[in-house]
Amino acid sequence: MKNHIILFLAFVLMVSCEQKPKEFLNVNASVRQNDELSENPLLMKPITSSIQPKNNTMSTLYGNEIAFNYAKENSDSNYPKDAVLYEVTWKQKPDEVWLGGNVPKEIYSVEKIIFNENHLSVYEKYQGKPLKQVKINEEEGNSRKDFIISQKMAVSP
Repeated sequence: MKNHIILFLAFVLMVSCEQKPKEFLNVNASVRQNDELSENPLLMKPITSSIQPKNNTMSTLYGNEIAFNYAKENSDSNYPKDAVLYEVTWKQKPDEVWLGGNVPKEIYSVEKIIFNENHLSVYEKYQGKPLKQVKINEEEGNSRKDFIISQKMAVSP
């Protein structure tokens, strides 16, 4: 009888100590397979990030290896041929763990800049669920392209 009680208490202890597994990947803030992007910018190297409190959004500028290495060594905006930049912007939500903090909720937009020869570049914008390329007027595209290209690499120790 004593052994049954000990086994029962051990079982109750094991069950009561079980924790809900924590989610390590914010799936809602990730790129999905059915998005129209040719590659996942979140797998590239981050160059800098920013927060826009008035819009309740946050952004990270990512670059392929060529763009990242250029931004690391140069402070101008003359990215070389085959450099690719992605400005990913998320809507924010309150962090459930860190009081007063915000984390990405879902992707709001992805802006892509591809650099060709002679410092010419192509700007593309993706929005929606799933992310689809949207048409924008040339003036807005040039303005966004100039802003994105002008961002400098974040300084870290």
